[in-house]
Amino acid sequence: MHMLFNVSGVEAQHRPLIQNGNLGDAYRVGTMGCVRLIEEVVRGGSWNDERATFVVIDLGVRIINNCGAAGQLALSGFWSAAGHQVRDMVECHQLIEYFRYQPSEAQRWFDCEGMERYQQFGFGRVFRELEKLRGKAPFDLKQSFDFYSNAGSHPSRVGLAWQMTELGDKIIGPVPHTDRFRLFTGDLWAHATRATLDFVDTVDALNPDRAPIRDQFRFRHAVVAGGRKLLGRISADEALACWK
Repeated sequence: MHMLFNVSGVEAQHRPLIQNGNLGDAYRVGTMGCVRLIEEVVRGGSWNDERATFVVIDLGVRIINNCGAAGQLALSGFWSAAGHQVRDMVECHQLIEYFRYQPSEAQRWFDCEGMERYQQFGFGRVFRELEKLRGKAPFDLKQSFDFYSNAGSHPSRVGLAWQMTELGDKIIGPVPHTDRFRLFTGDLWAHATRATLDFVDTVDALNPDRAPIRDQFRFRHAVVAGGRKLLGRISADEALACWK
């Protein structure tokens, strides 16, 4: 029984791209490594009971769920919805980093609602505050946030283009797109890895009296850190070439 659409045909076309030790499989396993590391920290880590720590832990749980939803939606061919999950992950990632530098702001963020939260902790405002605190980041999260906001979260020209074929026909329901799936799988891994390592750094910074996560969960941490070194240098063009 299907809820609304039968996605089995779409998944059947995408699934071979993340199996049998190919590059997509490496990205999938790398993303799973991020999920497992955060999960182990959440379930078995040693940390204090400060508000900032609990907020960061909860944001880490949200990143786990973002990864799962984004991967499943892309596998099933729901592109805009998959993009929205990455956009949400990017925002969680930035907040996690921000609370490392400004832990007292976690309580204020937690208490804010609606327009007040947007005005005080909107993505652009936090992005600018972070640049003041630590300088420019090695990776521009705002570029990803803007792209996935347009392609996934908000009605826009870019988002509408994702529901049309190259010939201009409307796409209704799930649709396979092998090149897009390849690129999305790599981008999901890259965002999950950056977010996970910043999550680790923030939890460590907020808990200086506890053992570092890399020591508490040595194997899981090594999988994520090693994956970044091995896969991080592969460009989008190289990724596509590997699959051809």
